[in-house]
Amino acid sequence: MRRSTIAIALRLLQFGLLLSAAGAATAQPVAEANLSLKRALELMRARDPNLQLAQTAVDQALADKITAGERPNATLAYSTGKINPAGHNGPGSFWNKSYDTVVSLSQPFERGGKRRHRLAQAEANADAAHSDYADSVRNERLAVTQAYWELKRAEEKYGNAQTLAAIEHRSIEASEQRLRVGDLPRLDVERMRIDAAAADNAVDSARGALRDAQVALAALIDITAQSGELATLDEWPRTAGALDSRFDAAASNEPAEAVLARRPDMLAAMKRVDAAEAALQFAHAQTSRDITISGQYEHNPVSPPAPTVGHTLLGVGVSVPIFTGSQYKGEIARANADIDAAKANLARARIAALADVHRARADLAAAAQRAHRYDSDLTQRALDTERTVETAYARGGLALADLLDARRSLKATQDDATDAHADFAEALAALAAAAPEKNQGTTP
Repeated sequence: MRRSTIAIALRLLQFGLLLSAAGAATAQPVAEANLSLKRALELMRARDPNLQLAQTAVDQALADKITAGERPNATLAYSTGKINPAGHNGPGSFWNKSYDTVVSLSQPFERGGKRRHRLAQAEANADAAHSDYADSVRNERLAVTQAYWELKRAEEKYGNAQTLAAIEHRSIEASEQRLRVGDLPRLDVERMRIDAAAADNAVDSARGALRDAQVALAALIDITAQSGELATLDEWPRTAGALDSRFDAAASNEPAEAVLARRPDMLAAMKRVDAAEAALQFAHAQTSRDITISGQYEHNPVSPPAPTVGHTLLGVGVSVPIFTGSQYKGEIARANADIDAAKANLARARIAALADVHRARADLAAAAQRAHRYDSDLTQRALDTERTVETAYARGGLALADLLDARRSLKATQDDATDAHADFAEALAALAAAAPEKNQGTTP
């Protein structure tokens, strides 16, 4: 009886543990599968390690700014001398022995505006780090946006391939019925089977491309474990609105030079020129001699056999470095070279940014026109043509070659339309990154 009770208790314990494990598994966060672009960008801001590294650089620059504003520390010194190892330092307590005890306090004072120039350099570097962070956000935002549209491109192409494969297999079934009644030659059926196999291969290829696109987006937003479940929610951007408003305003009304003033990469390059110039001022300030003021307290009792009467002495001192060796010429020359390098980097960044803006505008113009053509009538006409040929072939009015050509043409047109929409969406994102809007500024 007791063993039975123990066995029941053990089973109840196991059941309780199973329920706890199930509850814990249920409490785990559900993987996000269907994503909007907005949500993908939110995940990027929260999880992207590149942004975390950029934020670390900002924190380091702010720490350097604190260091640059600090003043030199004072120095407290203590020393005891005139100690006779033989012990002949006189009678009495330690304080009355003939030791020479000195306590001194010294404080350096910087001259030439060194602290001011250090602070100016550190502030410029901190501003550059903030701009670098904003530029990292800009680049990562573009990468995630383009990866999102690449996933939608792959989804649509996979759907197009599946649709065509389904049509091919339905046609085989209908053709085999016609073959049995002698209404269709066997050669046509074999050709259909070959085309159906090619359509199945296209489905497999599109599935692989879809998987690659899922992994690429998942890696950017750090949900790789759930990459196989990712799917897009947003529709393609409308081409008409872009052609009428944003594209025209960006391409025609605002000069490219005005756009550069809002780009974070340009702001970072300009701030690094300011930092290099402040470093040059600091190098020149090094030639101004700092002074150190010190105060000293000395306790020096009279040595035996004289009376052990203590003497307290006070002293002050001023020290100034003598430039017998370094004249800081190397530091000044290096600072001048750093200014030249910073200005060259600014010029290079400006050329790259201008090219980026012009290229983005040209790409958007071409992509918008191409996508608009497919939206207007090209895709619908290809679909209508395929349906007409399908009906005519079923009635015996057209040859099999005409039907296969119509299907291939429809599939190619649908894929081209998908490519046009994806290219337009990515070009729109590239222009947004290349030419930030006025109200966006440098805010990450």
